[in-house]
Amino acid sequence: MATKKQKEELMEILKFTPRTYKITMWGYGGEYVMGTVDRKIYDYFKHRRLDLGDFAWDFDYAEENNIPEEMWPFTPGSWYECDDMGHVHGVDRDSGTLQIEDENGETIIERNLGDIDGCDIGLCCGDEVWIDSRDPGTVVFLGSSSEKGTFFEGEIHLKAPFDQEKLIINYDEFDGNDVICSVEYDGEEIDNWGANTNGKSSDFGFYIAGSQASTGKWERYKNMDDITYPMTDWFPKKTKPAHEGIYEIKTPGKNSYQHQAKWTGSRWISSWGEDNADTEDLKIKEWRGIAVNPDAVEWDPVVELDKIIAASAQVAEEELVKALDELKTEIEEKPKGSWPF
Repeated sequence: MATKKQKEELMEILKFTPRTYKITMWGYGGEYVMGTVDRKIYDYFKHRRLDLGDFAWDFDYAEENNIPEEMWPFTPGSWYECDDMGHVHGVDRDSGTLQIEDENGETIIERNLGDIDGCDIGLCCGDEVWIDSRDPGTVVFLGSSSEKGTFFEGEIHLKAPFDQEKLIINYDEFDGNDVICSVEYDGEEIDNWGANTNGKSSDFGFYIAGSQASTGKWERYKNMDDITYPMTDWFPKKTKPAHEGIYEIKTPGKNSYQHQAKWTGSRWISSWGEDNADTEDLKIKEWRGIAVNPDAVEWDPVVELDKIIAASAQVAEEELVKALDELKTEIEEKPKGSWPF
């Protein structure tokens, strides 16, 4: 037999006129993907100093840079396809707002999503995705497109008085960031009419799983800025670079500062400028470049020595001594110079 309270609740439902409430969530968020990539692709991008962000957005980047298809982490321009670990699109919980309006357009709830703790409005974590969920050494692609605007609009069709405790906000934890993915009311998922957002920025990178735990810093590659090269000493401006390209320079004067500039083969101009009559020359005091040729095949004297030792069983002693002398000479005479970035 129903209790008195249950009977009262039933009477309220029977007397209730069905109505529709509107639910909206806006703020900052975006689209986030995570997927695995072959290590040889990571090494290829790093060796060739390719820009992963340009590859992610530009459909022609692979063709323009002669990147073979077997070295594609995903189809050029389609970064969102690399998502075998996770894929979510929504407002960030720590920078979004929830609003609910009644049938008259009056706001009955407006809350920061970060303040919702599951006590009055339900909160449920779905997928949890993070880089280190894969074995150490695995290359993980993390891509995101940050957006601002309205990420969720939907309707709550009520057959009984609204009860905020029946509302559940579902989110996925994406490498430490909580992203709202869906909303339920009274056990039913609310349809999202669609987002209305504007893109603000994007970020793409290859990360090595397990690297942060051992070093405190991610081993990663996004573009050539993630490569640390040995640098030459500073050269005076009267000494001209042997190669065209981007170098670090110091400007003259007591307020000298350091930045990058382009050497055209005959003059210094801004790093983004074109070598034409309208482009002004830059005044510089000193310049420096990379101390090794970044495009050269990596040469390791230890590897070369191992090759000699491995072959030593088949050669006479004097031939082995000669080979070692040649290796020593090659090390000492390894060409030194300055190369652009």
